[in-house]
Amino acid sequence: MFLLPTHTELAAGYGDAIKEDSIFVLQKAKQQESVIWKAVVATIQNVFDSKQPPFRIVLKSPQNPGSVATGHVIAAAETLKGIQKDWQWIEDNLKPELTPLEDAADQEAFALSKLHSLVSNQEKDTDEKSTDAKFRSASLYACAYGSKLMNQGWLYLSLSHLCFYSFVLGVETRIVIELKDVEELHKDKSKRGVFSDAIRIITKNKTEHFFSNLFSRDETFDLLEHLTLIAMNRLMKCTLSDPAPGLTNEEQEAQEAFALEKLRISASKRALSPRASFAAIGLASEATSNKDAKDDVPLKQAFEAQKRDTRFQNQFCLPTTERLMYEISAICTLSVSGDQNNITGTLYISSTFLCFSSTTQHQCFLVLPLFAVKRLERVTNSNSANPSVSSGAIAISVWHDMKLLFSFLSDKQGGDAFCARLTERLQAHVGLMRGLKSFLVTCSSEEVLSGKAEVSNGGLGIAYGYVDTKRTKEKNKMRYWIAYLKEFGRNLTLVRLPTYIKLVRMGLPNALRGEMWEVCSGAMAKRYMNRGYYDKLHEDNKGKMSLSIEEIEKDLNRSLPEYKGYQNEQGINSLRRVLYAFSFHDPEIGYCQAMNIVVSVLLIYLSEEQAFWVLTVLSEKLLPSYYSTNMVGAVVDNQVFEHMVTKYMPLLTEHFKKYDIQLSVACLPWFLTLFINSLPLTFALRILDCLFMEGPKVLFQVGLAILKVNGDDIMKVRDDGELMNTLKAYFLSLGDTLEPGAVQTTQPQQQTTTVSNQKTITRFNQLMLTAYREFQMVSNEGIAEIRKSLRLRVIQGLDIYAKRSVIRNLNFNPKFNKEELLFLCDQYYSVLYYHRTGKRRGTDRLNFENFVAFLTRLTLWGRFELAYDDEDEDETPAPLSARGLTSTSSSNPAPPQVGSRFLNRLFDHLFDTNHDAFIDFADIVQGLTKLIHADLMARIDLFFALHDEDHDNFLNKEEVIQFSESLFFLLRKEDGDMYLNSMSTLMQRAFEIAHRDVTSPLTGETPPLFDGADTRETDLQLPIAAFRELILGDVFFVEYFDTGFKKTFALQEIKYVEQNRAVRQEMMDSLWQSGVSFANRMGGSKKEKEAAAGGSALAGTAGVAGEKKEESDDESDDEEDGLDLMNEVGKSM
Repeated sequence: MFLLPTHTELAAGYGDAIKEDSIFVLQKAKQQESVIWKAVVATIQNVFDSKQPPFRIVLKSPQNPGSVATGHVIAAAETLKGIQKDWQWIEDNLKPELTPLEDAADQEAFALSKLHSLVSNQEKDTDEKSTDAKFRSASLYACAYGSKLMNQGWLYLSLSHLCFYSFVLGVETRIVIELKDVEELHKDKSKRGVFSDAIRIITKNKTEHFFSNLFSRDETFDLLEHLTLIAMNRLMKCTLSDPAPGLTNEEQEAQEAFALEKLRISASKRALSPRASFAAIGLASEATSNKDAKDDVPLKQAFEAQKRDTRFQNQFCLPTTERLMYEISAICTLSVSGDQNNITGTLYISSTFLCFSSTTQHQCFLVLPLFAVKRLERVTNSNSANPSVSSGAIAISVWHDMKLLFSFLSDKQGGDAFCARLTERLQAHVGLMRGLKSFLVTCSSEEVLSGKAEVSNGGLGIAYGYVDTKRTKEKNKMRYWIAYLKEFGRNLTLVRLPTYIKLVRMGLPNALRGEMWEVCSGAMAKRYMNRGYYDKLHEDNKGKMSLSIEEIEKDLNRSLPEYKGYQNEQGINSLRRVLYAFSFHDPEIGYCQAMNIVVSVLLIYLSEEQAFWVLTVLSEKLLPSYYSTNMVGAVVDNQVFEHMVTKYMPLLTEHFKKYDIQLSVACLPWFLTLFINSLPLTFALRILDCLFMEGPKVLFQVGLAILKVNGDDIMKVRDDGELMNTLKAYFLSLGDTLEPGAVQTTQPQQQTTTVSNQKTITRFNQLMLTAYREFQMVSNEGIAEIRKSLRLRVIQGLDIYAKRSVIRNLNFNPKFNKEELLFLCDQYYSVLYYHRTGKRRGTDRLNFENFVAFLTRLTLWGRFELAYDDEDEDETPAPLSARGLTSTSSSNPAPPQVGSRFLNRLFDHLFDTNHDAFIDFADIVQGLTKLIHADLMARIDLFFALHDEDHDNFLNKEEVIQFSESLFFLLRKEDGDMYLNSMSTLMQRAFEIAHRDVTSPLTGETPPLFDGADTRETDLQLPIAAFRELILGDVFFVEYFDTGFKKTFALQEIKYVEQNRAVRQEMMDSLWQSGVSFANRMGGSKKEKEAAAGGSALAGTAGVAGEKKEESDDESDDEEDGLDLMNEVGKSM
């Protein structure tokens, strides 16, 4: 592998030269002869990550007389074959261009530029760590495993795995954890709780892993958490085997047909080449399933960019397509009631929006689409004392003739860069500005400010009335809102100030409620940028049916039936069209119960298209995964809510545990229906107003306030039913007024204060005051963090439940126990997780390639080898076809590989019983039952049937040879070489038995066909009886077919940690041998008297050895006794 050229000294003692010419030298690193010193050096290299590659190529530099020879390392490899490949490339491509150059300095300069260009093209868009390919898809961190510093090593994070490796004083530790198996992630402390430098990981089988001594703990944890959440989302899609409910019947049929055709093509290719190489299957690395990932971008860099964009999108409620391009500190100058207010904050530019957020929370908030900007002017900041430092200001005129002034708080270079990027994005949105005038006609605020008494843009409330119709309240609200909209913009250009927040919390007027929901959620901009999309959805899917449509039709008449608008066809049709459109828009979600309740309320204040886009924002941003098939988002938020109840009201939690009261019974509907089905609709609308403005934290604040206000009554309940009745009675009384002095709240300092009772206070006012004052510490950011920590556990629970459902649906009685079936199901879906044949869910069947991957998870013999061995330095590399790559040359056919034909037979004969080229979990269980739980004779007959290709109940010569190849494939991982002798004997006896069976039973003579002929060259015929005799005649094969083959299947949880102490034992043996040699040398150099004394000591030692010899009955010399003793010492150590 070529590297960026690095300067080095050739006389530094790296190693020996294997190949060398006047320009390049190929070197092999020196190996330490002493085992002990080798282990010490390896430990140091592991801790400091300074291990040198075994082979390298150096570009020589021109050498001056008397100076040290130097050069540049341009390539490195772990094997000789790898480095020879690079050397050959140099000879074929680089040397011909260097030969015409006579000057050595010119040769070096040309070679360096060529190699820099080569590596840079391969490593473009990478950071400083990415000069090596291993950093493209993995991040590397130094840490220690466990609480012991001595087990120092390196933590590797990739898209699907967490790995750890250490080599300390002869003990090698390897850890491989699949991120989809992680259940809990925690930041922890090490060194007895002194330093915050540890991460604790708990997997789904409750195995705990502790990584300490992390110098970048927070960075590592954030990346690990992000990757794990990605893995969890993939896991959920993998386990959901049913088709996407929103897909139409035609789309489902097309998708299944495409998946089946893909599998059949794969099967036909396998049939054309039944002995295809295992490497051709493409299963050498499960990470290859992530083909959509950008390999040329480092994982850490991609994560940081995505994290920054996600934070920006959540802060301003923007679409997931928005990317943060530039940000700068600035001062926003606004005219409020004739006074100039300067507000400090941060100004952002994204693909489509210009956003501003004040440093002080809620002081100023702006989300301005770039297509709503009319004019941009660069203004010189005359107030700056140092013009070279100040970058000036910009004045922006928006569509509604409002002018915004932003003064930059940065150097001139930063201000210029911001203005250049803003100008570029404004030019890109000139086309969108042209249709803005016709779009604003659909906004109710335009009608209100024009002086119209009644608005014509809105939902069913215009025709059938609104829920809250008190004219006095509506007039007062409208007066305040008209004044605010005239001064601070409206719809797409609205600036949100503290006054705006107060007006929303007081309750939105009916005429403006729908538009404010659209503006706050960001749905209005999406509607404008996707004009015509809603109608196109209906046109493209007209007359089509799906599972979601069937469910929608069942729930239409159960959606807010008390409202007049849904007591006729107009309201029902509007609801139907919105739900239909969303199921077509997002077929993965399709339709979920409770969605109809939310949409029925939206349609009172919004048109069909407006309600559709608000629903998309709810499902994607505000309430993610709430309405998915398994409602994982709602389940996670319910656990987040219970976590908050435990934190803020521990007495209630203890009471619920004492009487086994399930809080989720009462609270889960709150989140799914946004309190619409629980509270009177008038008050539920007030909560919706705050939800769209402030985000999902409002749901948690209101829920906590409900339990807080009713705490005394809840402490008296004894079961779920009493809890439901208590809360129901409270909800019915929300409109009641409270007596003076009855409203009390607890401030954060735990001081009780009385709210002013000069105005009439209702129970709902008390509830909202409690929510905002008692639980003001609840934030959207905090909720997001708790969601991350609990989402892993929830998804693992849903995953296990789904797999148990698959097991329960088996229509036969398997011979495996529950734990084994769950393990098999987990491995089955793990293969689908990495090797799913289709992008959408529903393709939950394995083809042959996936079947081989499944076997590698259960058996050692299922793990294949490539057609060549990198460690064999004497062989030339195998052709491309042998490496699993497509070769167009017919002169280099793929060589046959041991075991490939056996696995093909196993798949076709035992698992794919209906011969359609794919198998499901039931086929896996039935096939493994025949393999594992068969008795001796049944297993022998099974192997006979597998190799009887022509089904004539005889094995011919070729089939017997193939049977021997299958045995070699199955036994190649066995310890020792006993199986080789047994296989040799088996082949000899096979021909002997065949020769015996063809001998005439009457005359005892061999027929002419066999007379004087070598039976090894004839076409033998081995019946099943002779095949049984062949196996039963060898003790080794009797044991193997009876119990040995069954033991090769590991139906248990995977061991994440592997430790190899062989090197430590080798160190101890070497130490003992060195000690014995030293003692012998010292004894030989003593004087005669000392030698006599030494002889007595040796005699005593020999006596001890003799006693050991008598006890063990093992004839061994003194050195072997010493090794035995050393083994005992090594074990104790």
